[in-house]
Amino acid sequence: MWERVGKIGLLTEIEFEFLCDVKRLSLRNRGLDCILCSNDDVKFSLQKKGLIDKVGLTEKGLAALEPYRVQNAVIMAAGLSSRFVPLSLEKPKGLLEVKGEVLIERQIEQLHEVGIRDIILVTGYKQAMFSYLEHKYEGLRLIFNPEYMTKNNTHTLYLAREYLDNTYICSSDDYFEKNPFEPYVYSSYYASLYVEEKTDEWYMIPDAENDIAQVKKSGGAGFIMLGHAYWDRAFSKAMRQFLEEDRNIGKYDDAFWEDILAENINALPPMKIRVYPEDAIFEFDSLEDLRAFDHEYLDNTRCRIMKNIANALSCRESDIRHCCNLSKDPNRYTFNFTVFGKEYVYRHSEDDIMDYECCEVSTTCVQ
Repeated sequence: MWERVGKIGLLTEIEFEFLCDVKRLSLRNRGLDCILCSNDDVKFSLQKKGLIDKVGLTEKGLAALEPYRVQNAVIMAAGLSSRFVPLSLEKPKGLLEVKGEVLIERQIEQLHEVGIRDIILVTGYKQAMFSYLEHKYEGLRLIFNPEYMTKNNTHTLYLAREYLDNTYICSSDDYFEKNPFEPYVYSSYYASLYVEEKTDEWYMIPDAENDIAQVKKSGGAGFIMLGHAYWDRAFSKAMRQFLEEDRNIGKYDDAFWEDILAENINALPPMKIRVYPEDAIFEFDSLEDLRAFDHEYLDNTRCRIMKNIANALSCRESDIRHCCNLSKDPNRYTFNFTVFGKEYVYRHSEDDIMDYECCEVSTTCVQ
């Protein structure tokens, strides 16, 4: 069993939540009487320990919260997002504008809102397009993953391993309707949505304490992985060891870090399932998902490739559907799609985006 480094045992979870409530109210210049908490025993216990007084948190109370402070965030942005063709052929998905905001910028600013400014952004595909963020946001640092074509996000996190602490683990393309981040977090968790229908997502099976007891791929009604995760120090220490030990083995080269979690759930420190409302977190796996969320993308995808197709076939961008990547070469753009029920293939090289081929699928067209 992994040791919980410097946290659990200092405060119970209810004491932690109470102190966080006090701190939030103190920032609004409101007293303890405004806290809507029926547990007077907790309030009395914290006052007796000298952690709170009639005004708010004492210096001792602030010190008691410090081991739970979030130190930083790692944002993963190295992948190709091949399911998001053709938009991802022109720019990384995290740099797409959604409802007037760039996805990754919205997430960075939400982290800043709660005081988290130490942000590690790991890039790979089209990494130069992210470079402006380092100048725009103080405290943000870039790490380049040169093996983004052959390795999955376990390698991304390996490259950021020295920064893993009390750390948010984020994806650059998540959209949070409301800010999910907090300056203090009690213990590790994975964000989740409860679904009723069968899906192909990762599912988390809870134990009696709402810790993750099992992780499995696909299922029916249950808790799916959706959005960010939080690693406390104990979890980061354990995961860092797995990442370092696998460096020379390569078992998880083509895997997600969630694969490590699924296969080693009993060897890792506990991780909670934190359930969010249905409309709180959005992940866009395809252009169709994005169009359903932001209707601007129906006929204005801001994508030159889509405009090429619309011009070639005399159709609207909204008529272009079911885009599916056909090439693993990031410099050779080849994908199929449908327009008015007919299937087409689109091809061009990155060197000349206007020199393209767009033809109906046939035995001579598909190579």
